[in-house]
Amino acid sequence: MTSLAVLATTAAVAGPVVFLMPGATDSEDAGGRTAIAVTPSAPSAERAVKRERPDGEVADGRDRTSDPSRLPSPATRIPERGPGTFEVAAAAPLGSQDGVTYRVEVERGLPFSTVDVARLVEATLADQRGWATRHTLFRVDGHADLRIVLATPQTADRLCAPLDTGGRLSCRNGGDVVLNAWRWQFGADGYAGALRAYRRYVVNHETGHALGYPHVGCPGSGRLAPVMLQQTKGLAGCRPNPWPSRVDLVAH
Repeated sequence: MTSLAVLATTAAVAGPVVFLMPGATDSEDAGGRTAIAVTPSAPSAERAVKRERPDGEVADGRDRTSDPSRLPSPATRIPERGPGTFEVAAAAPLGSQDGVTYRVEVERGLPFSTVDVARLVEATLADQRGWATRHTLFRVDGHADLRIVLATPQTADRLCAPLDTGGRLSCRNGGDVVLNAWRWQFGADGYAGALRAYRRYVVNHETGHALGYPHVGCPGSGRLAPVMLQQTKGLAGCRPNPWPSRVDLVAH
């Protein structure tokens, strides 16, 4: 298992050197280059935390393991603004291997453990229900193709610009996979009662953009949602699904 020590950085981490999709930006709620800010009401967001199932997963996810990222109280305050500096989750050194490298960073001042966030991200991207069936991804703590960043709303907006993420949305901008901490805490209505599944979804969705996958629609009422459907915005008749599906792979 990857080392769980945390290497603290003392200054804001610069943007990535390697972009997998040059000149492109994507958001979980953007139909193209501009996202629409959709802010659920506070009671709805808190309900998503309070009603979480014991295993933290939607039924379709078939995940029965315990949640490695313990949830803060619904009353936990997510600061709107952070210092713009990050803790980088340390990773075991890699030998010479081919694949996409990524590092996990958490902005200072957030009520989330960098170790736990990195553990969930790594487990999600290594899961055989996910992109691992088609892509090889390795977590590192140095130079990487991708930065997967959990950030306060204002920092997320800055990292996502020129996308209009409105303080509540996540995005993929060049080599940055930016996860909005407000969403990480409160999820989305389609995942009420399954916050960990929502977290897996947003990791897979935004990383999917970095791997070259576009948005897709719901394939039919009652069917599992493709992970590249904008599930934060709504399910369009589909059932929530945090994992890449055959529809996503065909769309590549």
